[in-house]
Amino acid sequence: MDELEKKILWQCRRGLWELDAILIPFVEKNLSNLTAEEINKFQQFLTYEDIEMFDILVNKKDLVESNLITIVTKIIEFHDDSLEKGN
Repeated sequence: MDELEKKILWQCRRGLWELDAILIPFVEKNLSNLTAEEINKFQQFLTYEDIEMFDILVNKKDLVESNLITIVTKIIEFHDDSLEKGN
């Protein structure tokens, strides 16, 4: 695990357990497959407040920043697939 991955994993530890359960597995399984641009967008998304992230990821609230739609969609799809597969 490189320093960037460690930093991002640390940033994924949020105040809400539900966010940890979504973000940490996403990073562990997908970070190495993301482009540099996607990683930057993911890090930008991590600057959101927990309640905003929860609303976007769990309640499917629309994003204000349209440039993050692609990475947020990847996170949601990964999480939904994991739930379906029971992972």
